[in-house]
Amino acid sequence: MPWRPEIWASPEPTIARIDAQRTRNQLIETGHAARADDIARLSALGVSASRYPVLWESVAPAHPTVRNYGWADTRLRALREAGVEPIVTLLHHGSGPAYTSLLDPAFPALFADYAAATARVFPWVRRWTPINEPLTTARFATLYGVWFPNGVFDDRAFATAIVNEALAIAEATRRIRAIIPNAEFLLTEDLQSFTAGDASVADYVAHKRERMYLSCELLQGRIVDGHPMHAYLRERGGISRGTLDALARDPQPPDVMGWNYYPFSERYLAGAPDGHTNRALFEVDPAALNLPALLRSAYARLRLPFALSEVHVLGDERERARWMLARYADAQAAVDDGVEITAFGAWAAFGMVDWVSLLREEQGASEDGVYTFAGSEGTPQPTLVAEVVRSLARGVVPEMPKRLGWWEQSAVAHV
Repeated sequence: MPWRPEIWASPEPTIARIDAQRTRNQLIETGHAARADDIARLSALGVSASRYPVLWESVAPAHPTVRNYGWADTRLRALREAGVEPIVTLLHHGSGPAYTSLLDPAFPALFADYAAATARVFPWVRRWTPINEPLTTARFATLYGVWFPNGVFDDRAFATAIVNEALAIAEATRRIRAIIPNAEFLLTEDLQSFTAGDASVADYVAHKRERMYLSCELLQGRIVDGHPMHAYLRERGGISRGTLDALARDPQPPDVMGWNYYPFSERYLAGAPDGHTNRALFEVDPAALNLPALLRSAYARLRLPFALSEVHVLGDERERARWMLARYADAQAAVDDGVEITAFGAWAAFGMVDWVSLLREEQGASEDGVYTFAGSEGTPQPTLVAEVVRSLARGVVPEMPKRLGWWEQSAVAHV
């Protein structure tokens, strides 16, 4: 039976603290922050919803109780009037304003206060994403040193960050529902797979396979005695039993689990020459990409409705259209196998910049999305991807561009 999901289209809104001195704001750098007419461009796609930012760092940058919702109010009302439901995101790859961080013991309470304040301003908003990709953000910030606080391979910092995020999401969920009883929550993460290239990384790969579900299972109340991540968080992360027990006693599972999937989401790991086992060789093998299998496995474990919440690839417009239609076919195959997938989301509606360096290098390396990247001076133009999104929103699956994408032509690898 043909699959008829909701179709979403959303801007890339990251505000990331790169280090103690630098912050990158994709809303400003893509030009979307200054273009009110971008709402009409989203509406023109015929989509039913958009994951839309009301980000903590923008609304309350200097003090937790001094908030300015002017920009957000204008944009959310424009979306509603255009018939596009906003799915509000409160933190997107951020560590919060300068007065807090992922490692701050006060982070969960400060974030929950912000969430409650936002719900009071927008009591008509039904769907929320408190924190986008909390696991990915915690990993990048505390294990890889990519973003603030720039620790490297620090299990204690990582455990503090991911548990702080889980506590923050759980309390934000409670606080929002106290104001909006019918509120629904979307949790987003990178859908990953890991293959061990040799015996030296087998245990590390097993750990990463468990860790990929950590944010969701913390919120589901599953991280209890006997769970591999319980032992990891307690023994290597230094998290107290009482903290984990509190999350387990009052679980706040998401209503929908949103999976973000990219060519390098399926990862092959090999041991490094110096004997370290946490150096990854990422490979894309055309024969190895298997999104339907990943969705089936995740669904069997989590038993939650799913969305494909970010569908985008770096490439020209035909490659981006081909990637989107291939992922739509993958989702249809998973649905045919019994996986509940409710939505399909086109990502980076107005492009993005410098994600090839995870925002660390200011190269101006822009990429187009559903519309062309226009920056602060230009006007976004619809691409072939916009035509695909419009067709999918009408329930029509267009013909896939025949030229193979770069990820299909040969194995691609980088460290």
